[in-house]
Amino acid sequence: MSLSNATLPDGRAVHCVNDYEVGFGWHEIVSDDLTQHGLTLPDRGTYVDVGANIGLFCLRLRDLCPRARIFAFEPMPAAFGALQRNAEDMGGPVEARRLALGSAAGEIVFDHYPAISALSTADPAIGHTLAGGLRDLLFGDGASPEIRAIIDRTGAHERLDDTEFVERLFRTEAITAEVDTLDNVVARYGIGPIDLLKIDTEGQERAVLDGIGPALWPQIRQLLVEVHRGPEERDQFLAELEGHGFSAVVESHPMAQGGAPVSHIYAHRP
Repeated sequence: MSLSNATLPDGRAVHCVNDYEVGFGWHEIVSDDLTQHGLTLPDRGTYVDVGANIGLFCLRLRDLCPRARIFAFEPMPAAFGALQRNAEDMGGPVEARRLALGSAAGEIVFDHYPAISALSTADPAIGHTLAGGLRDLLFGDGASPEIRAIIDRTGAHERLDDTEFVERLFRTEAITAEVDTLDNVVARYGIGPIDLLKIDTEGQERAVLDGIGPALWPQIRQLLVEVHRGPEERDQFLAELEGHGFSAVVESHPMAQGGAPVSHIYAHRP
């Protein structure tokens, strides 16, 4: 497996699958001030990142919480390889596992996007929707000047007349991965109370939440959930989280500028 390297705006190098993905992903993470949405980030907290990709969110947590325990789960082989390397470079306890989380233990087949690793999904329909939203951001004029500037800095925009490059961006391959429940992995790795559970699984958020049993819910203090199926599912999640004692707010995702129905839920216990 061949990995690439990319340089963050602050000069740090990170391992990645495709260097042109990193700028957009890092901007999304650092521009989202979680504390403005009611979340807190204890320095010695325990954080669980489900759908960690190459580990940029973990790196941000390590910057903000140098003594935190971080558990990162990513099922795609190439992204996991980069995650492992980045976790080793971060310092402090970052435990990375090549694993998908869902409603039951077993195996699951993903549509893997080798050229856009962050789009890989177990739901092809969601992948098509997100790919369509990304196409609109690349080819359309709906993106904000800030997002357009980030896309331009990736260099991808300069290659949009290259038909082969564009076709490769949205090409998929099937990859089978192990899946288990959050209940099981918390018990297996002795994770204990969770200060923040982040779920970004490109349409499998429902399955991840279904893998949380009644005994585990009270141990989860906060959640950040990226919702990919639009307002109906978002409202279902909000009602469910409120039923578990959380207060929550919603914000749109940058992909929504391309027409993809993606949003973030920030939930905390009052």
